[in-house]
Amino acid sequence: MPKPKISILKKIISSKYLFFLLIFFLLLVLIYLVKEINYRVLLTKELDYLKEQVEETEAENQTLIDNLEEAKTEYFKEKAARLNLGLQKPGERTIVIVPLETDSSYNKAQPLPPSSSFNFKTWWNYFFKRSNH
Repeated sequence: MPKPKISILKKIISSKYLFFLLIFFLLLVLIYLVKEINYRVLLTKELDYLKEQVEETEAENQTLIDNLEEAKTEYFKEKAARLNLGLQKPGERTIVIVPLETDSSYNKAQPLPPSSSFNFKTWWNYFFKRSNH
């Protein structure tokens, strides 16, 4: 009985080498897809961060615009003239409050007098001798 001829295409399709080659290409495609997904996630995070920065900058700009509008008002100009320039309205009196001077010797720490004793002895006297405060 003659052997049935198997077509070349059937041999190629049923080959182990083709199976391994297809598995290899499938792994390459999967690796590429994972890298692409990670890259897109990274881009999305960066885009979200930049949008947040834009919102913060816009809020800061709005605050600066509000402050600029406030600075243009007469009240602010008068307040700045009084505080920075020391100006006053006619008929007003200015009172300057001078802080009391405190006894400076009370606040300062008393330095140790120079001695010819050893350092150990100086420290011992510093920590363990009673002083009259």
